[in-house]
Amino acid sequence: MDILICPVCKNYPLELHVFEKVEQTPCEEPKETCEMFCSYNNIKSSRKDKNLLLEDCKKCLAAKIKWGMVLCINCGRWFPISEEIPVMLPDDLRNVNEDTNFLKMFGKFIPSKTITEGKPTHL
Repeated sequence: MDILICPVCKNYPLELHVFEKVEQTPCEEPKETCEMFCSYNNIKSSRKDKNLLLEDCKKCLAAKIKWGMVLCINCGRWFPISEEIPVMLPDDLRNVNEDTNFLKMFGKFIPSKTITEGKPTHL
């Protein structure tokens, strides 16, 4: 999440919504930490005090998001995470039927504003 920007409006940071995650073997020692934004805690962070945040980094790096959504709060666009892959395509390359099915399948986890007003597809 530290490197993702909205492909349409170039906004950063993006909001992460996790619907289902899979835990993998925790990493021993993170080689890198998110320098500008911590998705695990949903905060801006310079990561100056690594000792306090090291445990959070280990938990975050040990989790694989199987199903979820990346949301741009600036332009209202949303991007699905399907089978651990974030699908960050511009509007003209998206499949309306797949997007609609995704919204229906995970509607109870998705913010109501995204369901009714999200771009490029909403219900």
